Amino acid sequence: MTFNATWTPGPEAVAGMHLTGPAALPGLVLYLDKDSLAITPPTDPTQWRAFAAFLRQLRDGADQLAAVLDARTEQAHDDED
Repeated sequence: MTFNATWTPGPEAVAGMHLTGPAALPGLVLYLDKDSLAITPPTDPTQWRAFAAFLRQLRDGADQLAAVLDARTEQAHDDED
């Protein structure tokens, strides 16, 4: 099943790991200030290594996007001066 979605986070959006109990699988939760999205690991532990690699790609992509946005914000600020 393919699922594509686009969200624009609100001003109070936050993200973090969520763990509901010792027997529950942890998840990455994005509270987007109106909506939320949970990314949970596969139930099969043999797939966790690949899932961890995906999470690192997600982290790296988020860091790259933040750097681009920071640079563009800085450039826009410099253009105003």
